[in-house]
Amino acid sequence: MKNKLLLFLGLLLVAATVQAQDFGWQAQLAPVAQPGYHRILLSPEVTGRLQATLADVRLLDAKGQTVPYLQRAEQPVNYKTLFKPYQMLRYTRQPGGTSELIIHNPEQRAINNISLLIGNAEARKMVSLSGSDDQQNWFVLKEQDVLYAIQNTQRTAEVKLLDFPLSNYRYFRLQLNDSSSAPLNILKAGYYDTYSEVGKYTRIPVQSFTRTDSAKTTHLTLAFAQPVYPEQLVFYVSAPHLYHRTGKIVLGQKKVYVRKKRKRRRRSHLEEISTPLLLSSNAPGTINLLRTQVTKLQIQIDNADNPPLRLDSVHILQLNRYLVAELSPNQTYTLKFGDKDADAPDFDLTYFQDSIPANIPVVGIQKVTALRAPKEKANGTGSKLLIWAALAVLAVGLGFMTFRLLRDMDKKK
Repeated sequence: MKNKLLLFLGLLLVAATVQAQDFGWQAQLAPVAQPGYHRILLSPEVTGRLQATLADVRLLDAKGQTVPYLQRAEQPVNYKTLFKPYQMLRYTRQPGGTSELIIHNPEQRAINNISLLIGNAEARKMVSLSGSDDQQNWFVLKEQDVLYAIQNTQRTAEVKLLDFPLSNYRYFRLQLNDSSSAPLNILKAGYYDTYSEVGKYTRIPVQSFTRTDSAKTTHLTLAFAQPVYPEQLVFYVSAPHLYHRTGKIVLGQKKVYVRKKRKRRRRSHLEEISTPLLLSSNAPGTINLLRTQVTKLQIQIDNADNPPLRLDSVHILQLNRYLVAELSPNQTYTLKFGDKDADAPDFDLTYFQDSIPANIPVVGIQKVTALRAPKEKANGTGSKLLIWAALAVLAVGLGFMTFRLLRDMDKKK
């Protein structure tokens, strides 16, 4: 009897927990052509219905089994470093003497270092560097330096940096003292260049757009079909030719609590959430926003005594966000999402993020469908009540079982 009661209480609690994971939406993934890891691009229609942390999304296979995934997001600006090689005109090796490496700098870039990719070698080499514009007249740049301990435990070659005074010679000559050992295996000579790359964005559809030009002010209202997370606005202005306008973008309101002096109660009021706006003909019309869930945006442009701007369009964008998962062709995958009470899943894949390449195929999401009517949401109250009821019954049952056990123990004594 005791075991049956415990089994019943456990099943009741499990049923309540399952009921609590109440996803409101689902969408199928587009088919994939090859096996392996893919980036699942989350559309605005999906992200807008998620928690800000994207915790309430699950990827399921055709059998309803959860597929582990990682989250990835584009950054507004990425800084990357690339190795750019110089042309090695010749490398004259002189075992027992002085070897020479001639490097060509055709654009006469002003540089103060050269990176040498050298095959691993347990060696110590004395080197000198000079520069020339005609390969006839050479001028010293570095009289003496040392290359040593050329060892890389992960690869068969190591990069060594040779610093020298800033110069823009067309040619550089590196002389290596090979009198005591064989020459080094110099594979490449070049430099590292850092550049910026703008992150990828997806445009958010606007359901309705209204504009009102009143005295000295332009008011724009952009409404969306569902909640969204806009992160960037791009204004396309065609006239006038020169302009400089300030304003603001209103994202909504938040409740702020204020505690009055000598009073324990706190009073609340609504405070506007907004970000400043500056549109100028001297800069791109791009405004970055704090990531906030909204259903509409209100834009105010202050015109002062100027005529209103002629706006061709306003684009609302969000940074691309992905789920990274291992997918197979000829397999159906479904996303379920939209539960404000769901916790983020805990996958082993989190510990292997560096093992998954950055450039992997992208797969899209097909039509989003509702799993329940909006009214059924019932604000999650029914689910919570069921959980608390199950916990209460479980606590009462365990208490009763404990009481019975203690009573039986007393009788045996």
